[in-house]
Amino acid sequence: MSTFRRVFVCGWFLIAIGAIAAPLATVLAAEGVHVLYDSDSAVTLSRKTGRPLLAIGGTNNCSYCVKMANLLETKEELAPLAAKYVILKIDTSTPLWQEWQTRYEIEGDGVPKVVVLRGDGKQLYGQTGAPVDLDAFLTRQLEGAGKILSSQELADLDRLLKEATKAFKRRDYAKTIDFAQDCVQADCYAGAVADAQRLLAQVDDRARNGLKDAEKRLNTRDKALDGAMALLQLDQTFARHSTAHSPITQALEARRQDSSKAPLLDQAALALSAQRLETDKKRTEALAVWQELVEKHPDTPGAALAARRIADLERKAAGASPSSKALDGKEGPANSKRAASYLGLGKQLLKSKPGEARAYLEKAIAADPDSPAAEEARELLEKLDR
Repeated sequence: MSTFRRVFVCGWFLIAIGAIAAPLATVLAAEGVHVLYDSDSAVTLSRKTGRPLLAIGGTNNCSYCVKMANLLETKEELAPLAAKYVILKIDTSTPLWQEWQTRYEIEGDGVPKVVVLRGDGKQLYGQTGAPVDLDAFLTRQLEGAGKILSSQELADLDRLLKEATKAFKRRDYAKTIDFAQDCVQADCYAGAVADAQRLLAQVDDRARNGLKDAEKRLNTRDKALDGAMALLQLDQTFARHSTAHSPITQALEARRQDSSKAPLLDQAALALSAQRLETDKKRTEALAVWQELVEKHPDTPGAALAARRIADLERKAAGASPSSKALDGKEGPANSKRAASYLGLGKQLLKSKPGEARAYLEKAIAADPDSPAAEEARELLEKLDR
């Protein structure tokens, strides 16, 4: 180790150990002054924290080099500013410094060589000579270094990033967006911020792929309803992330203007609403929405899906309460609206499942025997019996 490097190392060691009980040591510890001698460690710390890297290159006989380093390490008034930097000391006689000199622009001859890098690696300063007013120099360089976060703020960002990453692995992109966007800080170059931005870029990719798949299915006859439902789900999932959401919004608007696709989107909206109610264990409300889908869009893919779901819900209700005559367990007066819904379901199943169709037609008659729906149900039953 050269004399220059030994002076730096020993000086810092004596301050930290020999004066541990002194107020100055307390200030430095509280403010978190980072003085390092390993380039890789310094760069890693700068990237992680977003704090600018202040590199000082010197020799063993440069009094200005030693003075500048000592001021950064020992001057109490500079501690709050110095704590906002990661300080790296490099011996200019080593191959490491030759790499730095090749990589960065440093004006002037002699020592000390002073380089300042932003947290993302962008060079902010490169000059020869110790700054005359170190306080003003540190303040001025911070103006271009972005937002400097406290240790607690950095810990909070790491926590948010961890949650965002977990959500992404679960394919819960809505929560990924929420956590990642909370992690992103304007004009901040901390590693967690950059990682969150990269994660949001991956979310963009997933949204594009999802949109491509949804439109492909929407244009396929037997999967058109699935495509419409997928498109609406994408609209909800990526609503808070504008770059991902904008293409989805445009696709939805185009489909709504298409007379052949707009009804599918209406069916899909009702189907998704009913599915959410089922997920929330609100079976009565879900049944009502499925029946609304049948009434509003008879003889459609949506009505066919509704018929299957209603049959399943009623089977579950019958298993849970055998004495029930309806999904909600009520035996109230005849209901013409319910009769019309049962009629629609029966008609939907006439060709594919005549047995189930018969059951729904009979329910339509029982629901309101004197209604037009009951009369039509009787006529259909007669045809089935022929």
